[in-house]
Order: sequence, then C-alpha cells, then structure tokens
Amino acid sequence: QIPLIYGIDAVHGHSNVTGAVIFPHNIGLGATANPELMEQIGRVTAIEIAATGIDWTFAPCIAVPRDERWGRTYEGFGETPELAELLGSAAIRGLQNDSLNTPTSIVACAKHYIGDGGTQYGDDQGNTVITEAELRAIHLPGYIEAIENDVKTIMATYNSWNGEKLHGHSYLLNDVLKTELGFQGFVVSDWAAIDQLP
Repeated sequence: QIPLIYGIDAVHGHSNVTGAVIFPHNIGLGATANPELMEQIGRVTAIEIAATGIDWTFAPCIAVPRDERWGRTYEGFGETPELAELLGSAAIRGLQNDSLNTPTSIVACAKHYIGDGGTQYGDDQGNTVITEAELRAIHLPGYIEAIENDVKTIMATYNSWNGEKLHGHSYLLNDVLKTELGFQGFVVSDWAAIDQLP
C-alpha cells in the first residue's frame, strides 16, 4: 500500500532535460532577495519537471552558509537566516503551487536539515560545533518557514551537530522537527548518508 514516488535533483531548473530552463544557483538568486522571482522560478521548474512525469524535486536547499570555504556555499541563498526564510518559502510555493492535485505541482523538499552550512572550517559533511541557541537562531528559521508553507518533505543532512550525525539524531529529527515544529511530512535521507551511521 506504499505508493511509488520518484524524485530528482532539479535544484536550479530541470537541468537533466535538454531544452529546460536553467536558473542561477541559489547564491546568485539570494543576491536578488526577490521572493516573487523565486516563486516564478519554482513554478517554471515544477511545470518542466511535471512534463517529464516526475513528482518530486530535492529542492529548495535552505542551508545558511557561514564559511565560504564550504565547497557547497552556492547551494544556499546567503549567510543570513532571513534569506533562507524568504526565498526558501517562495520556492516551495512555486513548486507545490496551491494544491498538489494539479498536474503541474511538484512535491518540494527543504534541505539539508540542519546546520549543513555551519560546519567547522567549511568542511563538507563535517561537524557543526555551535550551541543549540545558535543552531536555532541561524539554521532553523528556514525550516520553520518551510513548514508554515506546507513543505511536504525534508531531507536530513550529512553533517554532524556537536559530533552526532544528523541522520541518527533523534532529538533534532523527532523532538524538534516532528513534535515541536509539527512537521507532518516525511524525512528523506541524503544519498547513502545512513551508511555513515554506526
């Protein structure tokens, strides 16, 4: 009774398809601070994904890059939580539209929960060493806004928080995300990330 859902990394347009519209990476879109533009980009992307029979995209990335040495800085909208809130939620509205029952609506996926842009020295898949208050102030606001905009899926991150891998972090995945924030969708693992757990 579990339905099949197929997802794709259409993170700046449906770039796997010849002739699809390709948009700038999120760091470039963050420079616009324009939620209306971001929502239109989400809408165009959703229409082109839906045309290929796919139902789900692993976007938007609402990381808050804090160290430019992180090789994936371009995936975030910028170093402030306000940009993640503003533009991440706009992308979700564009992708999911008013209803997922329409033929051009795509399931969105806010990623990568949580703290991927805050690792020490910018290490990819590294360790985010900050207090819970800092984690909540910097890296959580985009997810709160995504949930308020009815995002249906959230992707867990490769990184650790204070030494504990997020894919196995019961407190952040269950207590904070599901219980405190009331996220009703499902959490998906990042590629092979569960293999990093003991």
